[in-house]
Amino acid sequence: MMGLIIGLTYASGVVEWVYEELTAPAWLLSTPILTWLWIAKTMWMAFILWMVDRFGHGWCRWASMGLITLLFAASGGWITGFVILRDLSVGFYAILISWLITVATMLLIGRAHKAAGILMWPVFVWTTYMAVVSFELMRLNTGLQLAGL
Repeated sequence: MMGLIIGLTYASGVVEWVYEELTAPAWLLSTPILTWLWIAKTMWMAFILWMVDRFGHGWCRWASMGLITLLFAASGGWITGFVILRDLSVGFYAILISWLITVATMLLIGRAHKAAGILMWPVFVWTTYMAVVSFELMRLNTGLQLAGL
């Protein structure tokens, strides 16, 4: 699946679109780094899901597993909005939803399994970075004006 996503981003011209056609923030990571971090985040989330499924307890176990599953779906939403549709607004709102689900997961998952709660921090950091990147791309390329920005 990840190979398909990577191939799609290169074959569809999204890389050229982002790095050559759009105005991007100077702190945007390079494509290979973004790609490998996205893959690592996805595998990390799968590991956390396994931990919660295998070792979690209580009602929080099921709720956490549901939220992590929603995170996978939200990642698909960002890929659809940003990579396939090339819509900066849809991409931003998809990653914003993903960020909100990540926060909800972090608030709950530690009750199901403490180590899984700690392991969610890199996912939170990554999702926050991608939300800020998506916002900046949208702001810089759609003429969105905010006071003081």
